[in-house]
Amino acid sequence: MVLSRILPKVGRDGNIIIAAAALRTLDYGFISVFLGVYLTLLEFSVVQAGLVFSAIMAGSALSNTLASWKGDTIGRRRMFIAMSVLMVAGGVAFSLSTDFIVLLLIGLFAVTTSGGGDRTAFISLDTAVLAENTSSTQRTIAFSWYNLVTIFTRSLGALLIALPALLQRWSDIGELDSYKLMFAVYAAIAAVGILLYSRLSPNVEVRKGRQGQGDLTARSEATSARNVILKMTGLSALDALGGGFAVRSFVSFWFVNQFGVDLFGISGIFFAAQLLNVVSVALAAPVAKRIGLVNTMAFTQIAANMMFIGMAFSFNVWLAVAFFLLHEICNDMDVPTRQSYTMAIVPPESRTAMASLNNLGRNVAQTVSPTLAGVIAQVAYLSAPFLVGAVTKLIYNALLLQMFRGIRPPEEVREEG
Repeated sequence: MVLSRILPKVGRDGNIIIAAAALRTLDYGFISVFLGVYLTLLEFSVVQAGLVFSAIMAGSALSNTLASWKGDTIGRRRMFIAMSVLMVAGGVAFSLSTDFIVLLLIGLFAVTTSGGGDRTAFISLDTAVLAENTSSTQRTIAFSWYNLVTIFTRSLGALLIALPALLQRWSDIGELDSYKLMFAVYAAIAAVGILLYSRLSPNVEVRKGRQGQGDLTARSEATSARNVILKMTGLSALDALGGGFAVRSFVSFWFVNQFGVDLFGISGIFFAAQLLNVVSVALAAPVAKRIGLVNTMAFTQIAANMMFIGMAFSFNVWLAVAFFLLHEICNDMDVPTRQSYTMAIVPPESRTAMASLNNLGRNVAQTVSPTLAGVIAQVAYLSAPFLVGAVTKLIYNALLLQMFRGIRPPEEVREEG
């Protein structure tokens, strides 16, 4: 009994999904750090590098568009395998060309990331499949484990950035060739994903009208799944818009320019933040068990955004670091709870659309807000993006409570009954 509360039962397909996600985020953790260094080595301008990164973000939006439109028609297993093949092809193609236009096109179709986090259709389909391979009472715990595993492998992937230097030291390989070789490692890891996804059973596919633990609650039954999905997508876009004002790159930029923190100090701050992200995800399920999924999503984010407001008014570096770390311990509790909740309030045949459109909304919003943050910081003052982002996300929190507090996931309804 105690073990089941810690290690959820997700079945064979669920275990495959988590294992494949771990390998994929190992690749993503590596490529998100490595690609910027590689493009610098190729002497790409800042504008050229930015366009390649934008193409990768556009590719994530494209994959989610396809998944929401035709994902269940094509088949989830086929989509997983096809995207893994594109990852392998992208890794190989990146190593074969140094031409800007070619790399731009590769980025568009390589189903990869430039920011470390997964915003592709992979995570959308993962969310739908995982929800259907666990009970409603263990769904949030399952998503917590999914996120904990991927946080760990993403961090591990970032360490692979040291391999080119080691290759150069241990052999006669040149600098550029050592970097190109790493794309082969990336492709090899992605190829294992093809093998894993090929072992998924037919049960991962949607059967129209199938009933299960994700049925709409009494109130949401009166509202079409389409309206619920569109409302949640709009809120997710607003949430991502606010979050984009304070992405990690801007926070590190702010610490350096506001307080003169050196690279060693930045590394220490973000290492501590990463540890607290793990704690935040681990706390999500027990907190949601006590106060409910929607309340956990909203109130932990309200606390996190108040910390960003505190950062904006911090008068010394220690106070700023304290507010930032308090933000990090609250900030990720909404990730597994949001995944769990969005899968609970729509029927199984709408889960792919819900997850894909939510990620698509986030893709679009996050392409806009970092640029706006730079403009606001220049026109107003350096800490202003924290305030704008926090206020935007507080509006999202208020709307979330207003629009969804009465739509309960089935396990909360049963407990109340």
